[in-house]
Amino acid sequence: MPTLAKLPHDGFTRGVLIATVLALGVFVAWPLANSFFSLVPAWRNAGGDLPAAWATLAPDVWRLGCVRGAGACGSGWHSIALGIASAVTSTILGAALALLATRSALTRSRTGAALLRGVAMLPAITPPFAVGLALILLLGRNGAITQAVAEWLGVTPGRWLYGPLGLWLAQCLAFTPVAFLTVLGVVQRLPAVLEEAAATLRATHWQTFRTVTWPMMRPGLANALLLCFIESLADFGNPLVLGGNFRVLSSDLYFAVVGAEQDPGRAAALAVWLLLMALGAFALQRRWLGERSYVAVNGKGGGGRAAPLDARLSWSLAALVTPWCLLTLAVYGTLLAGGFVTLWGVDFHWTLAHLTDVFGVAMEDGAISLTGQAWPSALETLRLSAIAAPLTAVAAVFGGWLIARRQFAGRRWLEGALVAAFAIPGTVIGLAYAQTFNAAPLALTGTGAILVLSFLFRNMPMGLRTTVGALAQIDPSLDEASATLRAGSWTTLRRVLLPLLRPACAAALIYGFVRAATAVSAVVFLVSADHDLATTYLIGLISNGSYGPALAYAGVLVVALFAIVVSLETALRVSEAKRARTMASAIESTPEGLGNTPRIGRKSLA
Repeated sequence: MPTLAKLPHDGFTRGVLIATVLALGVFVAWPLANSFFSLVPAWRNAGGDLPAAWATLAPDVWRLGCVRGAGACGSGWHSIALGIASAVTSTILGAALALLATRSALTRSRTGAALLRGVAMLPAITPPFAVGLALILLLGRNGAITQAVAEWLGVTPGRWLYGPLGLWLAQCLAFTPVAFLTVLGVVQRLPAVLEEAAATLRATHWQTFRTVTWPMMRPGLANALLLCFIESLADFGNPLVLGGNFRVLSSDLYFAVVGAEQDPGRAAALAVWLLLMALGAFALQRRWLGERSYVAVNGKGGGGRAAPLDARLSWSLAALVTPWCLLTLAVYGTLLAGGFVTLWGVDFHWTLAHLTDVFGVAMEDGAISLTGQAWPSALETLRLSAIAAPLTAVAAVFGGWLIARRQFAGRRWLEGALVAAFAIPGTVIGLAYAQTFNAAPLALTGTGAILVLSFLFRNMPMGLRTTVGALAQIDPSLDEASATLRAGSWTTLRRVLLPLLRPACAAALIYGFVRAATAVSAVVFLVSADHDLATTYLIGLISNGSYGPALAYAGVLVVALFAIVVSLETALRVSEAKRARTMASAIESTPEGLGNTPRIGRKSLA
């Protein structure tokens, strides 16, 4: 990390850097170090031999029994294979959805694009375990689709869903919105001027896409791959529901913490393996991007209309994403309908009993009374998510700006630390927070503050990677022009970069809110009687076999989150349109030659 003498001389940059390093030290490094002290007893028992201690704690992580024909492979290999498969598939689907939503003639109408975006965002607003439960009700051995296909083909239903194929399907369903949001911001900033130049040179739509559009999407694709791979490593909800005998590192770690093993040393060793794998993925991503330039926004006036996709490519992408969209709609139809039938798969008579049980409302003495048992957890979830989301977006923008625009000693170490905070499984973070902040000097366990902090440091890296990808497309000459006009770093960030980063900021805000409202792995150890959350309450319902109330709760939560996300996106879109009209009016009223000159700093060039 940088020494004090090597810190940036700019006061604002220095303050942001120091605050970021201190926050990472207090709320990431300290809890993890406190948790990893569990490795010390095993190390001492092994006579100070760290490899021997490691082999004792996690001897089966890298075994190759499946290759040698002597049983299953280790959970480490399973995690890598599942992560690569899920990341590649989710990135392809997310990129296809982003291109269709912004560049295809098939979604030229505003309604068509809005519907596609809505379907693409649905899996992101669903609590964990709910998607797995819906997949079981649809594709499990007694699922509706499985039974219909088995009767049609005259075969015996199988248990194919419980294993690597079912896990891959669930993760693709869950992580495609992450890739969609990441790639969408990049696609929206692609330079129409370059595409118009290609058209002027008589390039076809396909040639323009292949030689101009696709190469400029590379930062977004790399970030989407990285984020989806890390999401797969840290996911433990889907492996618990659908994994069967297919063990991954995250499920092994969970059972080491709360299962019969009760082995904190093994849990710490597995967490270190997960962390090393995430950092390895980050290094590969950096190597793939290299030192190439992907600038798409510069100080020159840019206009024109984005080149539409080739018709054949549009239809190919539509054919690719249609099965995913249909499965998404089927899953959410099950979630919404399952809470209004007596017992799914047995008695399909409609009933409001489950909804009344969880979200009942009554009138008492002329006043509305919330009688449903789930109201406290639902309202507390929305309140804490609303607090965490803007903090997450602000932290993501500052962190991304530091990484992409500032030069200081230890910059790559800081970037690695920020990514590592995202890669650490939520169970590890939750347990570490509960142990570390249970006493002075920071007694936060059992409060809402510790939940907000866990949301912030778990969700901020996604917005950070989106911000870094966006800044990679903005010409640094804009910063240099601002400095030439004697504007400081804060003024440049606020007046020049932030208006260009609005899509990235919107993605970070929405992602931070949704992920906070649907978080489960970290908060399992952090909730209390006064601060219960929707996801932990939902887990309790599923564990008790109350599938009707669980589906009713999940359905209402999905509808509420969807309405909030649509409202946020609409407000941001209206604000952006208003800003565009204001800038157009200002340019028209500005003398010729000054139309593209930004007003930066205290003085105007006019």
